[in-house]
Amino acid sequence: MKRWQGFRILGIIVSLNGCSQTTYSGFESSGGTTPFQSRMVRFEMSDWYFRDPPDCITVLPVKDVDDRRFTGMVEEAVARHLSGKIKRIIGPVERQNLERRLAFDLGNVGDRRRFTGQMQCRHYAQPEINNVENTYALVWAEKNLDLGLRIHGYDDKILLWRASHRASRGDGGLPVSPFSLGTALFSAGRAHNDRDMFPSMVDDSFRRMLKKLPDTRQF
Repeated sequence: MKRWQGFRILGIIVSLNGCSQTTYSGFESSGGTTPFQSRMVRFEMSDWYFRDPPDCITVLPVKDVDDRRFTGMVEEAVARHLSGKIKRIIGPVERQNLERRLAFDLGNVGDRRRFTGQMQCRHYAQPEINNVENTYALVWAEKNLDLGLRIHGYDDKILLWRASHRASRGDGGLPVSPFSLGTALFSAGRAHNDRDMFPSMVDDSFRRMLKKLPDTRQF
């Protein structure tokens, strides 16, 4: 059993170190991806994106996740990277202020329709946190983050664009000597306690996803 666990950790290390180039694939053609393909981005764009190019997007709150610090980080990252593609972005802070001032709940389709007419901002970005894992096994520490993003009109049935990305980072090693054991323990402990790793993964994930989003600022 211990030998099998050692081979498993070695496989993780080799797989993570080998994923150094971001690849892009449609949702239909990427069903065979493995958990360690941390540079795989799936995306899809509908014809609606060019029929009604977004010039203003409101970033919606993340659904079904209670950690407001983490969801706020995700929403801010979405707004920051969208601003390099879209002329006008209503980020989370401005959205919250407008919701309070106008007495709207943008989780409600009817309120989004009224908000669209009042603010002249026709499109919405819905960030998704699909999975978060933080694994620590003494000689190996690994963080996994599965995020998604959808862009749609006030009615989310009309989807313009969507993407998802699963990021993984880890550190440690397979101990084969007392010295390598100490090095692996130190590296794994440092990675496990690194509070900047998840924020960096969030930022990298949306930067990679939105690379394929057409820039409408010149439309």
